[in-house]
Amino acid sequence: MTVIDQRRIAKNAMLLYVRMAVVMLVSLYTSRIVLDALGEVDFGIYNAVGGIVMMMAFINGAMASACNRFYAYELGREDYEGLHRTFNLCLFVFILIALLAVVLSETVGLWLLYRKIKVAGRMAAARWVFQCSIVSVVFVILRTPYMAMVTIREKMKVFAYVSVFEACGNLAVALMLLRTGSDKLILYSVLMMCVSIVVTLFYVAYCTIFYKECRYRFYFEKTQFAKLFSFAGWSMFGSASLVCQNQGVNILLNIFFGPVINAARGMAYKVFATLRQFVENFITAFYPQLLKSYSSGDVKGTLKLVNQTSRFAYYLMLIVALPFLFEMPFILDVWLKDVPEHTTLFARLALVNSLIIVLESPLNTVMQAHGDIRNYQVATGLITLSVLPVGYLLFKLHFAPESIYYVTIILCLVALAVRVLYVRNAVGLSTGSYLSGVIAPVLKVSVASALVPLLLEISLPDGTMRFFVVSAASVVMTAVSIYFLGMSGSERAGAVKVIKEKFGRRA
Repeated sequence: MTVIDQRRIAKNAMLLYVRMAVVMLVSLYTSRIVLDALGEVDFGIYNAVGGIVMMMAFINGAMASACNRFYAYELGREDYEGLHRTFNLCLFVFILIALLAVVLSETVGLWLLYRKIKVAGRMAAARWVFQCSIVSVVFVILRTPYMAMVTIREKMKVFAYVSVFEACGNLAVALMLLRTGSDKLILYSVLMMCVSIVVTLFYVAYCTIFYKECRYRFYFEKTQFAKLFSFAGWSMFGSASLVCQNQGVNILLNIFFGPVINAARGMAYKVFATLRQFVENFITAFYPQLLKSYSSGDVKGTLKLVNQTSRFAYYLMLIVALPFLFEMPFILDVWLKDVPEHTTLFARLALVNSLIIVLESPLNTVMQAHGDIRNYQVATGLITLSVLPVGYLLFKLHFAPESIYYVTIILCLVALAVRVLYVRNAVGLSTGSYLSGVIAPVLKVSVASALVPLLLEISLPDGTMRFFVVSAASVVMTAVSIYFLGMSGSERAGAVKVIKEKFGRRA
């Protein structure tokens, strides 16, 4: 039975947060420069056209989950030769996925580009974006089995350094756009492709040097391949539904409202993705422990960790999202020179949706560890995919662009309820304990955290002073609410002990 290493989780989480603080600041500043350099139309084109290629690579997400799950299984048994075979098989499969992504992109993707996407007379540049995006996606696919090895080995320092390097590389690309007289959209797509290639080559080199099980040799075993693809096949449906939801919505908005609305969604998504990375880092630190704990047979400890991870993932998202929810207009005005129309509302709704999504990740992880995911993926995938026909119908009826966000939030809540029911049936998660141990605390913390900032938001005039006062009140009230309403007695005692130890050492 694997002992859950809370100290290692905490260390990895802290390292990833330091990394995230740097990446967030660099990424947000980079986005501002890119939007200013490209303009709303070209920025919208880049998001819409790149989204087509991402749709064609939907299978990658499914195989990434399978990769992590089977790595964890071999590590749990300490079978390093088995881990080597699994890596070789995974890499072979990812090569096939990359080829499939290219074929789909150059057929279905090109049809979408020429027949459906509005590019405002910039088809030549859009073709460059499209082909560079294909190359970028191929390298992202090929790096996945290497990144999975770094993650499952809990080498978060490497992951953190590479992420910071990638963010700085993106910033360097953005700064180059300000100093060129050539077509900036074409240059941006080419340089972003180069960054993707360099990052992939680093992961390949690092894993090949430091992990002998990552030294590739061709390996194919029919039974193991069938197990891998059986698991991934159903994960593929869930991944496809998520990608189609994200990128499909982007394409729908382009078809009905043009590339300018894609710019608004692109900036809103940047806020959403950047803040959500705080929580993803937290879950990434827990992820190997969850998989290893379940694979060793400690189901009770795994379920306890699922509930704990769910609550604290939500709290961390709330503590960073609440100031943005209240002060989004001010933040966007400071961040961007010209804020695209609809960006403020898009960003707020995306953050509300993210607070629901963070509760899904631990449930997904324990189902992946369980392995029997067919019905789970089909049910949740169909719910996720339904946003597209509903959104299409709403736009046909001349509803506003933001209506699709409201639909997404409602469907996300439905999907969360379905996930809980499936985890209950699969591994014995008590619905009552989840409601009392996760849902009730996060609702109480959310309401209590928002009261004082809301009163300040209403009573104070717009401006810098209100931003700092409301943001400070949001953070303080969230922290206090978490301590008194969102933590168990043992968790409060543990938190106090850690604080005393830290301050005692410094004193």
